Amino acid sequence: MATEKISKRTRDALKAIEDAVFSLLEKKEFEHVTARDICQQAKVNKMTFYKYYKNKYDALAAAFTSRINDEYGTAYVLWQSQHEQPDLEEANYAGLMFAVDFFQRYHVQFSHLVSSNGDLPKDVVFSALFANYRPFFAQMIGKELTKENDYLVHFVFGAFRSIYECQMEKIAEYPNGAFPKEDVQEACRFIGRTFTLLLRDLGEKEDGQATNVATQQLNS
Repeated sequence: MATEKISKRTRDALKAIEDAVFSLLEKKEFEHVTARDICQQAKVNKMTFYKYYKNKYDALAAAFTSRINDEYGTAYVLWQSQHEQPDLEEANYAGLMFAVDFFQRYHVQFSHLVSSNGDLPKDVVFSALFANYRPFFAQMIGKELTKENDYLVHFVFGAFRSIYECQMEKIAEYPNGAFPKEDVQEACRFIGRTFTLLLRDLGEKEDGQATNVATQQLNS
């Protein structure tokens, strides 16, 4: 989507388009959704649509990115406000479970991303969410992404995707979305614990490197 300062009227139109994507995905597979369908559902003209989106896949990516930013951000801020000094492992687990809840809440839309036309819509969504997650991760750890902690970005986001694939299997068994979360919770516990250990180890290594550099400067 084009990046520029936009008016409230345009913002409302873009939100209507993104909401329309979710609404249409509740009814049918994305393979059968057209840009015209989205415009009609959102009550906007094609000129507005194509000014801000290249095609229906661009609108799909924007819709999921905006929705998870709004809902995930709200949930995580609320959780943090209720835990003044949260344990890092517990915070990581909570973050993973918020993603689980998001997938479960929109289980119909996620299931309709996969169609007889292949996994392209699903891959578009996850590519957009990954690009969105990288700056969020950098903000979370309070530093720019280096080569080492960029590995962690891939690790954690890969975990998100694994959880999603696990949930897709559950969705097939429980089309109403009311599937048990015990297996997913156990997976999130394991991933949260592993991520915490890796993050702490990385922090210790970076602190050690900083100490070594300072020592070398003092001795030179």
